[in-house]
Amino acid sequence: MSAVLSLLSLLVFIAAGMLSALLPAVRKSSLIGKISAVLLYLLLFFMGFRISSVTDPAQIVNIGVMSVVFAIAAAAGTAAVLYFYYAVRFRFTKAAVPAGGQDESCRNSPSERQSGGFRLSSLKDPLRLLAAVIVGFISGSLIHIPGFTGEDVSTWMLRFLLFTIGIDLVKNGVSLKESLSGFQALILPVLVVAGTIAGSLLPAVLFSVPVRNAAAVVSGFGWYSLSGVLITDMGDPYLGSVAFLSNILRETIALITIPFIGRTRFKDVAIGIAGATSMDVTLPLIEKCCGPAKVPLSVASGAILSLLVPVIVPILFQA
Repeated sequence: MSAVLSLLSLLVFIAAGMLSALLPAVRKSSLIGKISAVLLYLLLFFMGFRISSVTDPAQIVNIGVMSVVFAIAAAAGTAAVLYFYYAVRFRFTKAAVPAGGQDESCRNSPSERQSGGFRLSSLKDPLRLLAAVIVGFISGSLIHIPGFTGEDVSTWMLRFLLFTIGIDLVKNGVSLKESLSGFQALILPVLVVAGTIAGSLLPAVLFSVPVRNAAAVVSGFGWYSLSGVLITDMGDPYLGSVAFLSNILRETIALITIPFIGRTRFKDVAIGIAGATSMDVTLPLIEKCCGPAKVPLSVASGAILSLLVPVIVPILFQA
């Protein structure tokens, strides 16, 4: 029952945000983005604060190793499921090149490929967010307030953050109806979910993590700023930090591999590996390397996966 109530609480705040965005004053306000950013940094600060209270400093290396393995496994599982699906599909439909055509932007000179590939500047925002977690961890290690863990504060911050996320979904024109239209727009995120969760089985065995918890860790689909906070708020700061770092690394893996996958006929695999980030952070790279025709599918897949994160993570973690 507690899992159901927790899930309903998250969905209520997202729905409330989407409804409030119907008001012109809310939809046009420039403060929403700033409030959302402040809440996110504070949430990650308190996530680090809570990690310090339950994590031995010696375990930091373990968190890093687990994060790398989870990220690689999630990306590899996604790629394997998608490659299998599209290889079978192309074989039976005799399709030479998928819809969207062959984009040459990732096939030109080395300098042009470099400009369209991975950039260190792409890591600026993730590094800032990581810094917030580190500052919180250091603060928690140095400051001890009897009876204060930051749990209640972070719970309400999370709810307000989800409220602002609901507003942003409407402001950015994300339409659930449009996202769910068309077979490809549905099958791609379904395969991403299946591949991501399948990929979590190996690290679950390697690190003796319950399968459902391992699946929850990777089910941020690259949305690191929410998945880690959700798991931390549900009582496991250790796995919350693994979820945070592993989803940052998944986004990094996507930024590195999209230019290479974009040169093959399996362009939709690039969208799948990007996960929830295919509607924002990795979208420009997908457009450049996979072709403009892939943009609608990329946005739809990312939108659906983003909507699934606050649903799937609590269900899996508290199952």
